[in-house]
Amino acid sequence: MTPSSRALSLAAGCLMLLGSALPASAHPDIAVTTRVLFDIREGRLIAVAESLAFDEKYSARLFARFDHDGDGMFDGGEADEMRQALTEDLGATHFLTELAFGGELLEMGEPDAFHASVATGSVSVTFGFRLEAPVAMKAGQSLTLIQRDRDYTVAFRLAEDRPVLIRGGEGHCAYSVVERPDLAYFGGLVVPQAITLTCR
Repeated sequence: MTPSSRALSLAAGCLMLLGSALPASAHPDIAVTTRVLFDIREGRLIAVAESLAFDEKYSARLFARFDHDGDGMFDGGEADEMRQALTEDLGATHFLTELAFGGELLEMGEPDAFHASVATGSVSVTFGFRLEAPVAMKAGQSLTLIQRDRDYTVAFRLAEDRPVLIRGGEGHCAYSVVERPDLAYFGGLVVPQAITLTCR
């Protein structure tokens, strides 16, 4: 594992410690409570990690599918199988995440870090993405991240407690979370939350 991969794995692990499942409201299929980590080095965004805490109903499906020994946890082999399956399921839709800088969409690629944990019967997973082209966070420019499923199979909601973590940009970077009715989907019924990261 390269130093960058180790750093990203550590970042993903830190995010997982904060990513315990929170109560989710009713929705069409799957409720996901999320947290996002931005990893910044020398003024450049090098990686993004997303923690997804699934509702109990979908968590039960994950246990049934991947917890082969029925111990209520995921060992290394079970977690690897889950990582592969979820990557295949979500990869075609870019992990239901839109990352844009200067009005241009950025490619996150496939995750190179993954972690799964269980808390009070709910499953949380973290995907870590190391950007192929790090983004120089210049003054006056902003990066925006939006999680949404236009088919509304998955309902996203940012955690109320520390929804966004910034690693390496403390004191220089800040974030805001706003509702974006201009980007409403599913017939205009669902309004996504947008995270905007700005550095000085």
